[in-house]
Amino acid sequence: MTFEIQAHRGARAFYPENTLQAFCKAADLGCRVIELDLVVSRDHRIVVSHDPWAFVSDAGGASSRRYLFSMDYEEIARLDCGTVSPEFPFQERIVAGRPTLSDVFRSVEGHLRQIGRPDEMVYNLEVKSWPERDGQAHPSPSDYAALVIGEISASGLGDRVRLQSFDDRILTEAKKIMPGLCYGLLVEDPVVLDSFPGKPGFVPEYVNPKLNLVDEAMLSTLHGFGAKVVVWTVNRTEDMARMKMLGADGLITDHPEIALHLPELAGS
Repeated sequence: MTFEIQAHRGARAFYPENTLQAFCKAADLGCRVIELDLVVSRDHRIVVSHDPWAFVSDAGGASSRRYLFSMDYEEIARLDCGTVSPEFPFQERIVAGRPTLSDVFRSVEGHLRQIGRPDEMVYNLEVKSWPERDGQAHPSPSDYAALVIGEISASGLGDRVRLQSFDDRILTEAKKIMPGLCYGLLVEDPVVLDSFPGKPGFVPEYVNPKLNLVDEAMLSTLHGFGAKVVVWTVNRTEDMARMKMLGADGLITDHPEIALHLPELAGS
């Protein structure tokens, strides 16, 4: 099986994360899977953003942090998110607003047609959700899942979409609506696996753990359940090689431009 390399929030070494430019650059690099984050606006648009909030200035110039769920998308779209990150000093400064999920589908699919690779990209969508923030940062799990699944269904790209989350409630609710979609459980705390697969109530196609949790025993256990394992976030070449050697099915990285050309990952 091909070892999978996912571009984490797009090609972040080149453009600010979760922007259309970053996703299209990932396609240019040869990536076949992009990972991106989803939140919801007040008017129920599915917005691509890692953080559920933004810093907004008032008329007097004072800045405050506001949840995107408290703002209509028209207001969100006016907020620039193209500033260079100090973590990636070679990023190109751009003027960009947070796109909607439908914007990403449309732009990346159009770009793929232009470069002669139509219908190739897989979209790994992370739903950002926290039980303690229901009604504040996002809708209830059932409403949230319905909004996201509705967007996926409308896109016609369901056979190339995966839905992942740390919040098993989202996966449970989404599975009820669209049982044939590909799902992934993100794991940061190993205690989560103590109740797996009771939560989310089924074995998803993927269980995606944080790099520092992964060892042969974990991989053996998860593969025993029938789940594939894609590890996040893997940026050092020695860790990339180690994940493949241990038997992981792939990795999520900020540096696909390195991983795609690493000899140890040949055949990826």
